[in-house]
Amino acid sequence: MKIRKASALDTEEVKALWAYCFEKPSDPFFQWYFRELYTPETVLLGEEKGQTACDLHRRPYRLSVRGQVFDTDYIVGVATHPAARGRGYGSELLRSAFHMAAREGKPFVTLMPSAASFYLPMGFGFFVHQWERKTSPEHLAPLGRKPVSCRILSGEEGWQDLAAVYDAYTAERNGFTIRDESSWRSHIRGQLLEGYIALVYDEKGPSGYLFYSLDDRRMIVTEMAFARESGRRGLYAFMAGHRGSIDECIWYEPLDDMSFRYWEDGAEHTYIRNRSFPYMMARLTDPVTAFDGISCSGAAKGSLAFQLVDAFLPENSGIYVFRVEEGKISALKEDVFYSLKCHIEDISGVRLGPDIPEPSFCINAGSLAELFMGAADLPDLSRLEKIRWLTEDRAERDRVLSLAKAMLPKENNWMNEWF
Repeated sequence: MKIRKASALDTEEVKALWAYCFEKPSDPFFQWYFRELYTPETVLLGEEKGQTACDLHRRPYRLSVRGQVFDTDYIVGVATHPAARGRGYGSELLRSAFHMAAREGKPFVTLMPSAASFYLPMGFGFFVHQWERKTSPEHLAPLGRKPVSCRILSGEEGWQDLAAVYDAYTAERNGFTIRDESSWRSHIRGQLLEGYIALVYDEKGPSGYLFYSLDDRRMIVTEMAFARESGRRGLYAFMAGHRGSIDECIWYEPLDDMSFRYWEDGAEHTYIRNRSFPYMMARLTDPVTAFDGISCSGAAKGSLAFQLVDAFLPENSGIYVFRVEEGKISALKEDVFYSLKCHIEDISGVRLGPDIPEPSFCINAGSLAELFMGAADLPDLSRLEKIRWLTEDRAERDRVLSLAKAMLPKENNWMNEWF
């Protein structure tokens, strides 16, 4: 299969494949996506015998991860022509997308999986789950508090208020996208095609917003953010205010949110259904570029080495060493030096010392992505047997776990991009 970037000449075929697999051309989202977001050069296309076999869209985003801003690709619209399915073309196309991202200095990519079982063997790991919450307006009402004021946006004029709430909401979170004026205006236009945007205010100003739609007597919230608890309560009151016109509210909140501990009458189980919703996955394309330069705790001192096994991108497999230097991680791939060390030790029988450290554990690509994104720390992965220890020395294991936790602590992750 030949893989290449699409051009303007391929647009109709790209549209046809999207229409077959996702929305029809008459769908408002289809029309908006190809009018406002689509650019041919961000589509990777696979051809077999001159015919389009598959494609994917590389949506450019900037994400905040561990205090750094990274350029990345959000992969959407992975589609294979029905006549070309079952031949591994989709996997081959994704591998090319990973290589392209690495060449462009994007050390990881993200996607929202339709079937995680397809992507896990490719080295993806989940980095965002959310709570999906459902209840009737009547049962939500006791948790709400009437806001000082509320407005429904009819256009792009309220983007600054949305941005202010979003910035406050993400201030202590990780993995979220950086949104500027252009992206906010685009989000608003996309949402207002078939839905609504509500903003609530307290005495301090804009305090919360909802992106939502009304369908079959349900309010479906696709994005909720609040600057303060008064904003959350105001949004709950806004949703509860639809009693009589809807039967159910559905909304999503970050997995770190523990507000259900304070719901009345055991609402978590009796009145409000609260389940985890797997949402976003990440895949490292260049581990050294991803980790190198990340700031870490001043308590972190020393170095650790590990072996990465990456079956889908075998060129990434090898020995990696992380050292803390002036409060930042220095990441190196030590394959050549480690192989030379082993060779000399085998021949001479003399240990060469700690300058070229032995790997302490083995990890796969998906688990390394979770560690990088802050979805888990190394002690979590060890408890879940997602790493394999290469040392029997208990003291060394404890040292590595303690250092890794200081270097790469778990984060409160949240991201809410749907396209």
